[in-house]
Amino acid sequence: MRVLAVDVGGTKTAVAVADVVGSRSLRLVREERYASAEHGGLEEILSSFLSRETRPPRFAGVGVAGPVQNGRARITKLPWGIDARLLQRKFRTTSFALVNDFVANALGLPYLKPRQVRALAWGRPERNGPVALIGAGTGLGEAGLLWVGGRYEPFASEGGHTDFGPRNAREERLAAFLRERLGRAEWDRILAGEGLGHLYDFLKSEGAAPEMPAVCAAFEREKDRAAVISRLGLDGSDRLCREALTFFVSLYGSEAGNAALQYRATGGVYVAGGIAPKILPALEKGEFLESFRSKPPLTELLERIPVRVVLEPRLGLFGAAARAYRMAIEATRPFSKIRARLATR
Repeated sequence: MRVLAVDVGGTKTAVAVADVVGSRSLRLVREERYASAEHGGLEEILSSFLSRETRPPRFAGVGVAGPVQNGRARITKLPWGIDARLLQRKFRTTSFALVNDFVANALGLPYLKPRQVRALAWGRPERNGPVALIGAGTGLGEAGLLWVGGRYEPFASEGGHTDFGPRNAREERLAAFLRERLGRAEWDRILAGEGLGHLYDFLKSEGAAPEMPAVCAAFEREKDRAAVISRLGLDGSDRLCREALTFFVSLYGSEAGNAALQYRATGGVYVAGGIAPKILPALEKGEFLESFRSKPPLTELLERIPVRVVLEPRLGLFGAAARAYRMAIEATRPFSKIRARLATR
C-alpha cells in the first residue's frame, strides 16, 4: 500500500511517500525535509512535495507537534493551523489522518529494526504490558500504548507540559529560577531544545563552575547553545557544560520514570526524539537509569521495566505511514464501505 507520510515538527517538517506491507514492514520511497519556519504552513509544503508526484497517494497520515481535536491542530511552537478536512479536499486524498506527533511515533515502533534501537536496560517486560514513549527535541513529547484487540493502540498525551516536580533543594532553586525567567516551570522548558541552555545558566548562577571565554565565543559563533553545551559536555573539555549535561540527563531519567509510573509501562519505555541519540554516551553512564528507578516505594517495579533509546530519526514518518495504512485497510473492508454509504444518506 503506497501512502503519504508527514511529520510536522517545530524545527523541521518531513514528508515522504512510503510503501507499507503489513504491520511490520515499510519502505520510504521518496523523502524531503523542509525548515518549518521558512514556510507559511503545511499546505505550502505539501504543494511543493506533491508537484513532483505523477500519482499522489490516496491515503495520508500526518503527525503534528501539538494537540489534535476533531481533525484540527495548532502547532505548539509554530504559527500554523492545520485542518485535515481542508487538506483532504485540497489534495484529493481519500483519507487525511491527523494525529499528535507522539501518537505517530508510537505507531512507528513496530517498524523499527534491532539496529535502530539501543537498550539502556533489558528489564523483565510483561507480555503485552503498557508501553510509554517519551522524547525530547524541539519540544518534549509523550504518549502511551495499550494492548487492545490483539494489537497496541496509541493514546495521546501532553505530559511534556506538566509542572516540573523538584526532587531536592537544588531542583527547588531551579524551579524558582525557571519561574522567574519563564513564568512557569514545566518539563518541556527543561528537557526540550532550549533546556540545556536554561540548565547551564542556572548552574552558572549557582557558581557550580566558571564560564569560560571559549564557550562564550562558541555560543556567539554557532548560535545553537544546546549543541555547544552537549558537545563540550560529552568530551569533558568544559566543566560547566559537563555539569549542565549531567544535570539534564538526571532530569530526563526522572521524567522518563514518571512516564513509566503514569502509564504503568510494564511493557517498556522508549526514549525517542532528536536529542537522545546525540547524547547517547551520557545516557549510558548511569545517571539516567538511577533517576529513572529512584522512586521508592516503586523502585522494584521500575527495575523490571526495559528502557530503550530510539536511534532512528524517521520514527515519526514511520508512524505517520502506519496511520495512513490503517486508514487504508479500514476503507477497503467491505463493511466499512457499506457503513460509509449509509452515513451519507
